[in-house]
Amino acid sequence: MVAVMSAPEMRVDDHEGPWTVEDVLAFPEHPARARFELVDGALMMSPAPSWDHQIVSLRLSNQITAALDRSGAPFLAAEAVNVTGESRLFIPDIAVVDRSAVQRGTLAVPLEAVLLLVEIVSPWNRSADRILKPALYAQAKVPAFWRVELEPDVRVVVHELEGDAYREVTTVTGTESVQVAGEFTVDLDVAALLGGLEG
Repeated sequence: MVAVMSAPEMRVDDHEGPWTVEDVLAFPEHPARARFELVDGALMMSPAPSWDHQIVSLRLSNQITAALDRSGAPFLAAEAVNVTGESRLFIPDIAVVDRSAVQRGTLAVPLEAVLLLVEIVSPWNRSADRILKPALYAQAKVPAFWRVELEPDVRVVVHELEGDAYREVTTVTGTESVQVAGEFTVDLDVAALLGGLEG
């Protein structure tokens, strides 16, 4: 099936050769809110996330933002923003970046400005969220990576960069204070991430 963009004449199949960061940033918004990412010329598409995924993302982002506000650390947190390397473009579920890298109208921030990236594991993206993306984030020297698992129960798996790879520090299933690369501390409340949602 051809992925059709918002204009009928713009189709992924019409592109020739490797993709570039500029190509992907020039895409109009996908009508079904799919996410397009780029790894070394190869385009990756993820379907729009589910409601539980988005609720967890919003609430976790709020917990991180509250921690930043309390600490006064010079970082900003945002959901589903563009983060770029030379031939790579990622749209992590949550990114914490150096405040100096963001001005009004910023479309993408460089990986060098990122302190923490968070991926919420989706049923159709398990390998990317658990294996591919963490390896590429570590390669880019992003200091901290969190993986959020939604099944069978919500948990946050905290990783810190050690050399060229991430080391798992802790898995949070309840409430716990977690330091982010020595810059600030988040009081995680995992139960609150899906609180009130049935199922």
